Amino acid sequence: MSTAWAGGTDAILERMDKMTELFVAETRKAIYSGASATHCDDCGEAIPEARRQAIACKYCLPCQIELEKR
Repeated sequence: MSTAWAGGTDAILERMDKMTELFVAETRKAIYSGASATHCDDCGEAIPEARRQAIACKYCLPCQIELEKR
């Protein structure tokens, strides 16, 4: 039984892995880029400097946790 995939499976899997890595890298860049808000878009409280420096964010941690529960 002969198929067009014979011998090429490893190359296909390697290509899929590379495409996945690129997708993840681009997604992370999109998520972590941009300026953080100084105050939470939900409650209006100040967002701590450490959080704003660690990740671009629009919400304080308590509001972010609640948002992710929804």
